[in-house]
Amino acid sequence: MPIAWGNVRGRVVFDSSRHDVLLERQSSGFSWTGTRSLLLTDRPAVYVHDTGGLGIPVVTALDPAADPDATIELVDGSTRLVADLRLPDGRTIELTSGELPRPALTALTGLRGKLMPDAQATDFISPCAISITPHYEAGTGDDAPAELAAYVVVTGGRLQLRSRGQIPLEWPVNRVTATPVGPSAVELRGGALLGGHFLTGATLHLVTRQVRTAFLLVAGSSGQGPRTVGTSAPVSLRGLGGTSGTSGTSGTSGLGGTSGTGGSAVVRADCVLSEHALEFQAPDTQQVLARFDLGDRHLRIAGTAERFVVFSPAYGPVTVECASEVFGRRLHRNADLRAAAERTLGSGVLPAELADGRPVACAFAPDGMRVKGGGMNVRIPYEHIRTVEGRPGPPRAELRLTTERTDLRVVAQPELVQALHTEVRAWSNACASAAQVPDMLRAAVGLEEDYLLYTVFGPFYELHAALLGDVGADQLGRPVELPEAGDERARIAAVLQAGLQELQAHLDQVATVLPAFLRHRDAQLLAAATGGAEPGWLKAGEPRLRAALAPAQRAAAETGALAAQLSRVMDLDPDALPKVSYAGAALSLGAAALLNPVFAVSGISQAYSSHAQGEQRKAHVTAQSERGWGVVLDRWNALVGASVPVLAYVLTENVFALRWETARRIGQSLAGAPPDARLPALRAVARRLAVLDVMRRYPGGSGVRLRRGEIAGHLRAARESVRTPRFLDF
Repeated sequence: MPIAWGNVRGRVVFDSSRHDVLLERQSSGFSWTGTRSLLLTDRPAVYVHDTGGLGIPVVTALDPAADPDATIELVDGSTRLVADLRLPDGRTIELTSGELPRPALTALTGLRGKLMPDAQATDFISPCAISITPHYEAGTGDDAPAELAAYVVVTGGRLQLRSRGQIPLEWPVNRVTATPVGPSAVELRGGALLGGHFLTGATLHLVTRQVRTAFLLVAGSSGQGPRTVGTSAPVSLRGLGGTSGTSGTSGTSGLGGTSGTGGSAVVRADCVLSEHALEFQAPDTQQVLARFDLGDRHLRIAGTAERFVVFSPAYGPVTVECASEVFGRRLHRNADLRAAAERTLGSGVLPAELADGRPVACAFAPDGMRVKGGGMNVRIPYEHIRTVEGRPGPPRAELRLTTERTDLRVVAQPELVQALHTEVRAWSNACASAAQVPDMLRAAVGLEEDYLLYTVFGPFYELHAALLGDVGADQLGRPVELPEAGDERARIAAVLQAGLQELQAHLDQVATVLPAFLRHRDAQLLAAATGGAEPGWLKAGEPRLRAALAPAQRAAAETGALAAQLSRVMDLDPDALPKVSYAGAALSLGAAALLNPVFAVSGISQAYSSHAQGEQRKAHVTAQSERGWGVVLDRWNALVGASVPVLAYVLTENVFALRWETARRIGQSLAGAPPDARLPALRAVARRLAVLDVMRRYPGGSGVRLRRGEIAGHLRAARESVRTPRFLDF
């Protein structure tokens, strides 16, 4: 018998006493022995009738009703009803039905989405929460949900899925295609993120053909012409329309005080990444705010996956902030985007930000440095620059450049600030006359000591610093002591094992690549004078340089023996060792290869970053291995405290007679070069000097804060303090 509901408000949409028996999953505040039934009206209002069992029947009303206090969902391909209700007087109930007949499903469309408070303001809303079948990219894990129930909402140019007060998924409407499938469903094609998983689209089970028709009228269909479909995520932009502004030289305009506010506002946008393009469009109007062709040779990009600056002549520099780590990884993996990032560092046009957050592009030409964007357009002649100072960070590095009337602070990732610093130094050095080239060559050889000491032996001290707890240069002489058993010992074990493996790979490169690399760099200095031909004397010098670097193999042998000994005394869980994380992965890839092509120990740096984040390590130390542990650390302390300084002394003594002779011969060759080759030769030597000078001012990687010059300085001091034989001249 149908229940006499009494005076209900609104047109009845669903009556469980007429259509189907609802099963009660859980409830509170109702009778123990009674049964419950549900009535929905389009007021919207919800009524629950409790028969009371042995007590008095009660009808509880939620009027007006609104989601999420009244959550009505169609699940299993929009065939079954699920109700989750929070009613007055603290009553709650969850009900579910079996498969509903078609008349009941059609009746439910009378809800018209009214349980959603802003239903009237939307362009389309589904009658209630319906079944959504996500389509995942290949390789998605088993933890991805196979179905979700959500309202389908089209509003402000966005297609949203709303579930219980949240928006777990949305697309820009013009970045999806909609195709009818089956009696009442629509298949969407368009990339998006759901719970950290990438989708290629979804199927919307829209209950009836009439609801589907209404949706397609608003969202469009595949028959309306092709659309650009990519993976979308919300981002924040700064710098759009900000390339116009004042211009001048450092004598007439200060960078910190230029007029105009171009680029100062933060704008919300949809970032749409396709295989070969990066587009930003307004969320409400779908207007394309900026489009960057990732294959454009003029494209420049630098930063991290979470915050980067992208530049092209058409749109100027734009800062992009992305809150989604998963989408950031997708950006990082795009091949064209990575190529543009690598190309950026050697291009002479470097995108960055000012200290106040305005994006700018820094470019270099013979007449000065140009800073453009963020409402400014300023040229700074090199001869006006008084100081250039770099601050490595963290979290981001800063370059401060001053003239008589300007104080410019540029912030970016350390790799890009280092490249920017190098450009400023190189162009400033190139203001010298050709007659100063021999002096510049001698200065470069003087700086090579820092370069070689760090390049060959620096990673030992980076690892030592990490074992000590990421200390400063003044504490590098401390020995590593064996901590009490526990997490700290496990941390040291994990870092030492990862670090020794990286050191072995690093020293192999020293032996096989460094001599050829130095010869190649010397040949580049001579290219303008020799027409690109490499002199025979330079080729003949490589075997001598290789022999001079032989002491590095002694360090390699000791490192290998130490790694073998560590593996015998420590049983490490491989799954608990440091893992490389791309959460903050730099888009400015290739910086280490640009400035120090052979000896970036990124694996060590990543390992240090991981342990610093407090990741758990598992290490099992037995009583029998306790003594072996002490021997390993004693051997490591002796290696960095005594052996490496002596080897550094021997190596530099072997190498620098050769390097001074090479510099002398390069100087002679350049002095006799034809006039039209002198300017390219001057710029090549100026850049060599700049790279060597700047490199020592910055750390070798993001994981350790020690600067290369600090490590080289420690090595010089250590080799003077180690007891070594002294021989008198005779």
